[in-house]
Amino acid sequence: MKPRLRLDVWSPDHAAAEASLAQPLPELQAEPVVADGPWAPKREAAPWTGPLFFVDGRFRTDALIFLDDAPALLVSVAVGAVGLEPGRAFYEEAAFAVRRFLVAPPGAWPEPVFSPAPGLDYELVEAGGEPEALRATAMERRGALEMGLGDGLRARHPGALVLHDGPLHRLPAAATAGRLGFAKTHHRGYLNAEQAALLGELAAGERSPVFTFTRGERRFYSWYLRLPLEPERPYAAAATLLRVETAAPEAEALALAPVSLGVFPRLASRPFRDPRAPQNLVPVGALERELGRRLGSAGLIRRRLLEHIRREAV
Repeated sequence: MKPRLRLDVWSPDHAAAEASLAQPLPELQAEPVVADGPWAPKREAAPWTGPLFFVDGRFRTDALIFLDDAPALLVSVAVGAVGLEPGRAFYEEAAFAVRRFLVAPPGAWPEPVFSPAPGLDYELVEAGGEPEALRATAMERRGALEMGLGDGLRARHPGALVLHDGPLHRLPAAATAGRLGFAKTHHRGYLNAEQAALLGELAAGERSPVFTFTRGERRFYSWYLRLPLEPERPYAAAATLLRVETAAPEAEALALAPVSLGVFPRLASRPFRDPRAPQNLVPVGALERELGRRLGSAGLIRRRLLEHIRREAV
């Protein structure tokens, strides 16, 4: 018998949305939250009437360079936020920032800033290892900037709901209120096979019950929800799933789960507009394009780097 064919909804130019939904690491084994009722699809949605913001960042490697024989990375990071109100979306200008980093082994660069051209300043960040380890250090900086941006939004807009594109493991323990993270891809499982079987039964606009897991010493609450996809196709089981998480207390997590059904499905993107539809939500896609614009031209930056290196070599 031939196997049943299914298509990953994302363009093959991007990482697949699905890996495994039912192979949890031992330390991530989920436990259902009893207060959310039986392990069955949930459809109750709740509106969010306060301020609502999506936070995201973009990371770009401008160059791999060598300081004598030591590899180093020049990276640019942009972070920002888009707010939603009834009838309009807007960029929160105070939330935008562009930072550039020279990630290099300890002692490889003698100054706190590398400035190859006017207005092109890379802050020194020391880290050991090969280029992939340097990249991981730079990504940590991006995550810290995104979390700090969310803190600022909550301070300027009390009562706001801040939605982070990505998990919340970098979120300080004192800043968990009113924050949700959402994962568009599923590279690790949280549920056992029996629990994960429910995900294939979820219809658009439905979610799983809330479950809890620990990451390090932190407790998180999480759930999966199914986004609508137009037009429908025989896609893979995870093709339209988001995993939502919060580090807030259980009572807040249970209150935010219905809110997520009132927010995320109506913002799902469509395949003819976005190669990562439907999980790359419409406001997030717009924010990514704006962040890319603010990063500046990669080609122009590379030309300035080459000009600087030629001058230094004379």
